[in-house]
Amino acid sequence: MTDRSLQFTLREWWRFVSAPKTAVVVAAAGLVLGLSGPFGTYEVMHPLARLVYWELTAFLTFGVGWLNARLIAEHTPARKLGVLPAYAVAGLIGGIPIYAVVELINLAGNIGAPQDLQSRAILFVYCTAFNFCMCMLVAWLYSSAVKALPQETENAAPRLLRRLPIGLRGPLSHLSMQDHYVEVVTDRGSQLVLMRLADAISETRPVPGLQVHRSHWVALEAVARTRREKERYVVEMKGGAVLPISRSHVQAARAAGLLPAG
Repeated sequence: MTDRSLQFTLREWWRFVSAPKTAVVVAAAGLVLGLSGPFGTYEVMHPLARLVYWELTAFLTFGVGWLNARLIAEHTPARKLGVLPAYAVAGLIGGIPIYAVVELINLAGNIGAPQDLQSRAILFVYCTAFNFCMCMLVAWLYSSAVKALPQETENAAPRLLRRLPIGLRGPLSHLSMQDHYVEVVTDRGSQLVLMRLADAISETRPVPGLQVHRSHWVALEAVARTRREKERYVVEMKGGAVLPISRSHVQAARAAGLLPAG
């Protein structure tokens, strides 16, 4: 994974975990835990301290768990196993950072954390089980979203969309090479995918499109207009991106109606 792809994943992760809807759901979960006081916290902690403890735990473990799931299930060889197995692996491995976060919270709050090996092992099992369930929920939502894509006829939705996070699956705009990655852009955002541009283009069918440069492919319906800039043509996408049309692809662009004849 390159620095660019890691930065992109971190931006997408932060966009999700900081979204208002996500914050409300996680805060609600923390509130329920704070009021119920599981794992003995009801007996040993003051109500306000207990609420703060569980809200902090909910937000930190959710954030760390979600980032771990994205990194392992989508950016390691585990992704080749398929959605469910990849997120299952992420769920099991993710128990380690989740457990570390809980231990750090207990240490920072001077809370009586389990000291003997058996109690620590039980805490680790709970953390892993929580993370595994969360990852399986993500995988289920992922699979459900793929099935929910417009597929009245077989292969109606491009296969490439299945490589994107749930929230980014929408009409394709364009593809651009970034080192060994392809930036897949839809009307909902973009995502770097580790693959060759030629392979990505083959997965855009049946969306009508055209390769306009060795590093760029565009969906014809997402093109706003084309124009000439000095010695070259460029294509403007409806989303605002401006992509060059290389000389070797000018004739194909003319045949597709992107450029005037002649």
